[in-house]
Amino acid sequence: MISNTEKRWKYESYHNSYESADSIRNKLLRIWKDDDKHKGMQVKVHFLSSRNQFVVKTRLHPDFEPAKKKKNVKRSKKNKRNNEGGKFDPQRID
Repeated sequence: MISNTEKRWKYESYHNSYESADSIRNKLLRIWKDDDKHKGMQVKVHFLSSRNQFVVKTRLHPDFEPAKKKKNVKRSKKNKRNNEGGKFDPQRID
């Protein structure tokens, strides 16, 4: 199971041979090597047995991800209302 903190790989392209997939992987590595915009990018070749093909996968390494701000989570209605009396108060006589 993949945790929420682990960044998933993106399928870049599919190939029938390892050689063609590896050439695309090497091409991406050459492009990214000199460009600071692509710092932290990763690429790999993986075999998909279900499709009987090789896939080139890419992702930005999680250490290079910009820090995300935490979302403001709204409290539930139960926590917002005044719970002093509750729904039924046996002490209270109207």
